[in-house]
Amino acid sequence: MLADVRETHKLVIRHIQKVRQIPGLEDATVVLVLESNLAFEAQHLMHAMSQNGVRRWVALSEGAGGTVGWLTTNERKEAMCFQMRDALRVGCIGLSNHFFTLTMEKREMLKIMDDEMRNFCILVEAPKTPFGKVKKTYSGKVGGRNDDVVITMQLAITGIRTFYQSDKYVNFRPTL
Repeated sequence: MLADVRETHKLVIRHIQKVRQIPGLEDATVVLVLESNLAFEAQHLMHAMSQNGVRRWVALSEGAGGTVGWLTTNERKEAMCFQMRDALRVGCIGLSNHFFTLTMEKREMLKIMDDEMRNFCILVEAPKTPFGKVKKTYSGKVGGRNDDVVITMQLAITGIRTFYQSDKYVNFRPTL
């Protein structure tokens, strides 16, 4: 975990630079699917990218009232969970030959991905009253585990679908 948010910004920018070294992705538009929260991290990251001259990017604005970021409501987490499940089921997720990580060995990241995907689950809690509703939680944080990588993958899947399906982002899409 990075202690300073500015280090996180630098890491994201370095990641984008590394992606743009991959043949064919030199001029790709970066689609940012940032979680919307009260600390305004999405806005701070966008500011850092602009200040550092990062070009060709768009941040999805799917937060409350069209604000930057992605609200991760329980309903959205459910949809993201099922979208990822469906993508895995039909073989739409794979690792690039150019797979990389800036913070650890590839093998370590692959182990983390495997662990988090295996431990991600739907937790079902019985109603607390006779007329209450069953509560479902979509998480991999059972027993103190992390689920950041799985959530990132889910955000990527749902974000790219939104990017290509919403007219809001048509001007950012590549033209053929």
